[in-house]
Amino acid sequence: MADLRVLSNSSMWQSERWNQAVTKIKRPGGPLAGPRLAWTLVRRRRQFDVVYTVGIREAQMYGLLSAIVGSGGKPHVASEILLDEIRPESLAWRLKRAVRRLALRKVRRLLVFSSGEREIYARELGLPPERIIFVPFHTNILEPTSLPAGSYGFAAGRSLRDYKTFFSAVEGLPQRFVVVADRGSVAGLAIPANVELHCDIPRKLYLELLEGAQFVVVPLKAEYRSTGQVVVLEAASLGRPVIASNVVGVRDYITDGVDGLLVPPGDPEALRAAIARLTDDPALSARLAEKALARVLGGHTFDQFVARCLGVMSAAVAENRS
Repeated sequence: MADLRVLSNSSMWQSERWNQAVTKIKRPGGPLAGPRLAWTLVRRRRQFDVVYTVGIREAQMYGLLSAIVGSGGKPHVASEILLDEIRPESLAWRLKRAVRRLALRKVRRLLVFSSGEREIYARELGLPPERIIFVPFHTNILEPTSLPAGSYGFAAGRSLRDYKTFFSAVEGLPQRFVVVADRGSVAGLAIPANVELHCDIPRKLYLELLEGAQFVVVPLKAEYRSTGQVVVLEAASLGRPVIASNVVGVRDYITDGVDGLLVPPGDPEALRAAIARLTDDPALSARLAEKALARVLGGHTFDQFVARCLGVMSAAVAENRS
């Protein structure tokens, strides 16, 4: 759709095309920031074709307000609706789900970043499966390129990370490992002597440590919601072979033995064996890294991500008009 006009709370300064199509509303400060943002979206949407919200609170607040005052004839597209742990035995959780379903029932398209999430989100939100659209995520590295191999194993991330399994897998190995995490993810865990731990550091330092890695490990818990794509794609964008837990968040981004290695979640012995495969076979490491970088360039750049997102929004607008 030519000249699509999008009103959103999201910005992607890395993409000129996104900035041309999207007008971003800055989140207000203060305790009523959510309602004020939702009201601004409602008040200004008349001049736009579609409203795109990023974040569950933003989507719910806008959805609830639209349920009261009407949609204004503008389709609502949402993303980054991060679900809580599924606990049907909890009354509080069931009430929360009921409110979420009410707020999001008019969402025309919901973007997810893992194909395995489509069924989960359709079920939990009570939405028709055809409204849940898988959009492959993007790398945050603006110019993906292969860098010379570094000297240590590297692991990073905070959301649903399984550092307990990782530390168990690497303890006693001759290699040096560097870990970038948040304090909550490693709380109460014994840090092996061959692991250098950095907590809550600036992104610039994280990237410097990633660039110095020989290979990257993304240890993830087996959960219903996807995570891990950011580190997987950033590592691949710098020519680093990746070992990741075989969970819903990474299956669309790694083909085992082709452009990375997948191991069962929570299995330190399998992870230890995968690390040995990479360190003992430089040719395998180089081949996996080359294929991973090619995969990023072929489907995970900012421009490709933006084109897909705007395409989904255009389809929602066309459907709404018809």
